Amino acid sequence: MKNLLYILLIMPFLATAQETAQVTTYQQEFAGSMSYSQGQIVKLIGAIPQEKFTWRPGDSVRSVSEVILHIAGSTYGLASSLGKALPEGLNPQTLEKSTTNKDEILKYVNDAYAFATAAVADVKDEQMNDMVELPFGTFTKRSLIMIIATHSYEHKGQLIAYTRVNGITPPWSGSN
Repeated sequence: MKNLLYILLIMPFLATAQETAQVTTYQQEFAGSMSYSQGQIVKLIGAIPQEKFTWRPGDSVRSVSEVILHIAGSTYGLASSLGKALPEGLNPQTLEKSTTNKDEILKYVNDAYAFATAAVADVKDEQMNDMVELPFGTFTKRSLIMIIATHSYEHKGQLIAYTRVNGITPPWSGSN
């Protein structure tokens, strides 16, 4: 009986707390996820010496710089499919072979993530089920947003493997 009385007394406070809890949107959750991924990629770029940006594990495999620029180029390209115009003069398909300069690559990555976050923020909730045609299929805008994020994570994993093979520990891993 004492427990029931206690529950009845706190119920109004719980209801008020739930009503005031901030609800995040899908777009905000995407922004948080991409910010996390971007932060780790930026840390990896910082940890990789400039001379390793041309390293590749095999003749027909992307180099370090190409993997990073592929992330940036794909992020730009996929996000532009949401309706945001690409920056003038930027071609996502040729970006990965455009430079091996660490500072330029870092700028492309940061700009691509900012572009994608802005493109997703511009998508209204009622547009999430709108269909988008891509070379590899037709998707809702919601699905496309997931593809942008998962593609980023996929190639971040590839970049982690590249760094480890070269004796570089990802900065957030400590000495592991």
